[in-house]
Amino acid sequence: MKFLLLVLLFSLPVFAAYENPEEAFEITPDELDPADGEVVQKKEKYMWDESLVAPYNSDYGVLDSRRYTGKDRNKLSASLHLNGQYERLQKLMAFEVTWLRRSEAWHKLWWGGTYRRAQTRWNEITSNNQSGGESAFSRPGDADQTINTLGLGLGYRFKLFLDFWDVKDTFESVQVFATYNSLAEGHTGDNYTGYGMAADYGLHKRTRQSFFYGGKFTYNIAWVEGPENDRTLSLGWYTFALEAGFLF
Repeated sequence: MKFLLLVLLFSLPVFAAYENPEEAFEITPDELDPADGEVVQKKEKYMWDESLVAPYNSDYGVLDSRRYTGKDRNKLSASLHLNGQYERLQKLMAFEVTWLRRSEAWHKLWWGGTYRRAQTRWNEITSNNQSGGESAFSRPGDADQTINTLGLGLGYRFKLFLDFWDVKDTFESVQVFATYNSLAEGHTGDNYTGYGMAADYGLHKRTRQSFFYGGKFTYNIAWVEGPENDRTLSLGWYTFALEAGFLF
């Protein structure tokens, strides 16, 4: 009971500025491009999952002009992925380009596409099947594999864990993509295609009004079919990536 009273006590200053408490956190489509003064005046609303970014100008020793991150509309980034199994980093490497567009209806939601190309080894993504059409084919664990992936999906940017630290220029994000995958199997020379899913969690720092960099963890799964209907493979792998890009 004491805990509940404390929560209510600390919540009152935030809600007191608005007749409707939900108004403190929900931004309508008409409010997505506020004036700087309005951002400061209603910071409970506009700073809930956004920030005023003021990058440091090392040439002049001052902060550059501020930018409200709620005005971000597009995200274009490139990522270098390394094997999630750190003792075999060089056995799985990938390059990714992602473009996301912010939803006009719900400003926390992003949508867009991604392209990923991975160079890896057989044992890093799957194993030899002992049944079905694939049972006749046994690949060595170090057989080269190439995976091309196209994905369409959704993203969500937030500052959940970062609410515990006073950081205005760092953000978290999650993204989920439905993917179409093409596997070029290096040992048999066959091509496999099929659908799957990719999901990632990222942590990024905004160093300029538009530029950002950071890292993310990505998990991928896919089910691909070979030259014959009874030849199917289940693929799964995870990576850690370094990511950089622009928000504009």
